[in-house]
Amino acid sequence: MRFIPNYNLEIIDENGYENAVLKIEEELSRYKHTGSFLAFDKTEIYYEYFLCENSKASLVIVHGLSEFINKFYEFIYYCLNQGLNVFIYDQRCHGLSGKLTDRIDLLHVDDFDDYVMDLSQFVDTVVKKIENKPIYLYSQSMGGAECALYLAKHSDNIERAVLAVPMFQPSVDVVPYRIARAGVSFARHFYGNKTKFLLSREFDPNVEYNESQGTSRARFEHNIKMRKENPCYQSTPMTFGWTYNSLIVKKRVFNRKNIKGIKTPILLITAKEDRVVEPKPHYEFAQKCESCRLVELEKANHALLASDNARLEKILNLIFGFYSE
Repeated sequence: MRFIPNYNLEIIDENGYENAVLKIEEELSRYKHTGSFLAFDKTEIYYEYFLCENSKASLVIVHGLSEFINKFYEFIYYCLNQGLNVFIYDQRCHGLSGKLTDRIDLLHVDDFDDYVMDLSQFVDTVVKKIENKPIYLYSQSMGGAECALYLAKHSDNIERAVLAVPMFQPSVDVVPYRIARAGVSFARHFYGNKTKFLLSREFDPNVEYNESQGTSRARFEHNIKMRKENPCYQSTPMTFGWTYNSLIVKKRVFNRKNIKGIKTPILLITAKEDRVVEPKPHYEFAQKCESCRLVELEKANHALLASDNARLEKILNLIFGFYSE
């Protein structure tokens, strides 16, 4: 069964948002296909996909840290209505995919190349085999860093890619960046790679809304509600291993050979009020990568898809306009 797109961008009202988004989820359930694959290290990766009539391309969504498939259902609905098939997976240690520690909520990765290999396997063994269409990427934050690494070697697979507030360098407030990197490198050998990073926070079900978590209270509250209801969506604290890899990923992304390998047209979206990742590397990347176009959003923060309707409409028009070029 395939979704029939209307090719209109009709963003659901924030008043009565909870009921509206539940209706979207109910509608999507009629078109949802699910599956899983075993990654290179036997970690089980859970995925979902949605096909639409007369699709023009297949969009692969690569989510960010602490996210999960269900958080993207509203965005998936808008994508389907633009004539895009949608393929999305829970990254390792996220959502319904396999865990790498004895804690269901602890986020770990041995190396960011593990993320890249998961993405590559998903594209090659799932996306390409199900639908023979041009492939687009949409990535957020952590997902943006891994997509940049993926494109360095696999640009031929992807027609267009959006890197939304990519995590080339996480914001570090406590100490200078180089000291943080050296300190975490030392501490991970002392405490253990898979031990919870001491400064990372647990999931807080009573967290209060503020605009740094997105300018839409309704979208924020729906996300917290989903996380409260399912422990698999409560992945929040990171290990020393994940933290160290996040602090060295910029050097790998900015490797001259990697950047020269990127041929896919890229739209890089940076948010002027982002406090989660450093915006400066976004500008540096756009200068070095010939196929990258950078757009700076005023009065926007890291949670782009959790924006209020006025901002969200501009963001979606920017994304869909780029895919339609």
